[in-house]
Amino acid sequence: DHERRLIDEMFGVVRVAGESEARYGELEQRMLSLQRENLDLVVKNRMLSEVSSRDALTGLYNRWFVIDKIDSEMNRALRHGSPMSLLMLDIDHFKRVNDTWGHGAGDQVLQAIGKLLRDSCRVYDVPGRYGGEEFCIVLPETKPGSTEVVAERIRSRLEATELPCGDARITVTASIGIAGMDTTEMNELLSPAALIDRADQALYSAKNHGRNRVELWDHALYQGTGEAPGH
Repeated sequence: DHERRLIDEMFGVVRVAGESEARYGELEQRMLSLQRENLDLVVKNRMLSEVSSRDALTGLYNRWFVIDKIDSEMNRALRHGSPMSLLMLDIDHFKRVNDTWGHGAGDQVLQAIGKLLRDSCRVYDVPGRYGGEEFCIVLPETKPGSTEVVAERIRSRLEATELPCGDARITVTASIGIAGMDTTEMNELLSPAALIDRADQALYSAKNHGRNRVELWDHALYQGTGEAPGH
């Protein structure tokens, strides 16, 4: 009887071990299945995030993504004492393009400009379409003064490039405004909206001085106010 009970117990252990192994295999398969589903979900979420951050016409980042990027880059610049710059670009007399060739052709021009901006940026710059025919580029780790060289290169390249416009090819020019955060400036009270406003006002200064030019924001432009006036 004692030996029989011992043998029964041994067979019971073997049986439980077999069931446990089968259970373990089942759990392992379920775990692998969940991992595949989670990976698929992560990929889809990333794709959705990427699509939602892009401008449908030009493929550049959209206004809301750029504003969020300006905020994060300003915070990073404050933490590390590093510079950053913002470039605002507006196509001169773009209404004439739409009025002459139609909005479809105008969209072609905007798409070509978007590609030109992408090709003109470093991998960590953030080019975006701010709205209509206005574009912007966030430049991390770049002093405002150094950004003038980048802006002038984009301005001259755009002026020299023939862009598809319906059945024709045309050239357009752009006015560009620059603002930024430098390590020598007190920036703690500067908000993303204020930085955008500075770049925008420098842009309008470029337009007021004849268009197809680059202007850098500085306090001397708006003496007595400390900030640019509204549009």
